[in-house]
Amino acid sequence: MTRPADRVGPLWILALTLGVVAVFASWFGPLQILLPVQTDRIGGPGGREALLGLVVGTGAAVALVANPVWGLVSDRCRARLGTRMPVVYVGTAIGVAGQLLLLTSDSGPATVAGWVLVQLGFNGPFAVLAALMADRVPEQQRGVVGSLFGVGQIVGVISGVAVAESVGGGTTGYLVLAVLTPALLSAIVVAGRAAPVVSPDPAGSGDDPRSRIALTDFRPTREYCWAWALRFLMNLTNAILLIYLFFFLDSVVGVPDPGNAVLMITVVTLVLSAVCAATAGAFSDRLHRRREIAAAGALITAGGLIGLAASSTMPAVLAAAAVLGVGWGLFIAVDMAIITGSLATSGTAGTLLGMANIATSLPQVVAPAIAVPLVTSAAGYPALYGVGAGIAVAAALCTLQLRGVR
Repeated sequence: MTRPADRVGPLWILALTLGVVAVFASWFGPLQILLPVQTDRIGGPGGREALLGLVVGTGAAVALVANPVWGLVSDRCRARLGTRMPVVYVGTAIGVAGQLLLLTSDSGPATVAGWVLVQLGFNGPFAVLAALMADRVPEQQRGVVGSLFGVGQIVGVISGVAVAESVGGGTTGYLVLAVLTPALLSAIVVAGRAAPVVSPDPAGSGDDPRSRIALTDFRPTREYCWAWALRFLMNLTNAILLIYLFFFLDSVVGVPDPGNAVLMITVVTLVLSAVCAATAGAFSDRLHRRREIAAAGALITAGGLIGLAASSTMPAVLAAAAVLGVGWGLFIAVDMAIITGSLATSGTAGTLLGMANIATSLPQVVAPAIAVPLVTSAAGYPALYGVGAGIAVAAALCTLQLRGVR
């Protein structure tokens, strides 16, 4: 793969991070508070888990297809126009339309349709943001920029949950996100315009070499496959933790205000994640060690999930959340650097990174299938989080196969 040579500046990195914040706020504010509250109101105590699983699973299934397709479209836009930004414009418009539909939905089908549009739309800018890292960031900066990409995800989750909780879990949260998301995404659009634009055909011959992409260019490398598996398994543990956290706190821990408790746990977990990610990302560039950091993050995450499985009080949950925050922070510090370092060519970066992003969205389909039978059985939530710990250990084993990654 052709590697970018010029270092990116702090303003460009900030713009990329703000774009990630926007997308993750629009995903996780609904996932952790708005959708559970909405499905509880629509489905009632007897049907809320199944309805939430249907909404989240359907949206994630759409995301499985949308992200690589958006990535392919962005590759073609870059080849023809020298920019990926048309995908940001169209995807953001679709996502905002979904948020506005969720604002007014009062039935299961309308909620499913709204969440499908949110997932379909915002996977467009997310695919572009990942591809821009491969386009613009040189190897010696990928630990730092990749960790800030992860920090942007964390800040986005916290921001989305804070927005949702600030309106008491009401649907007004969708309106706030519909305004904030395009505003934050505009930063990368401005930064992209300020950056040098590569001409699709500098000689004016009408024959752009980047438009001639062989089918073999889409073939993933061995390291890419193991990096994909690592990302999938770690995100599956995260989905298992997050999707039913609201109901766990309500049913098992018995907190009087589950929404506020979710916000507290989210802040504790993700602030620690952000600190660990920012620190570990810089060290991974300096020490040339990425897979060891990822393995440590996976094993620590397993320990946090075991702690959560044994928790029945809020202090115990917060202690487990702190451990989970450290583990997740170590993983996301090197995740993007590992994935981008496993690509074979820059001409298909958007497509292959879109396929890599399936490893982020597919767990949202798989997690309900694992969770619903467990949480509705006698084994309950302890069994669910115990299974999550086993998955995290499997993720750690994947790092042993990343021999071509530093």
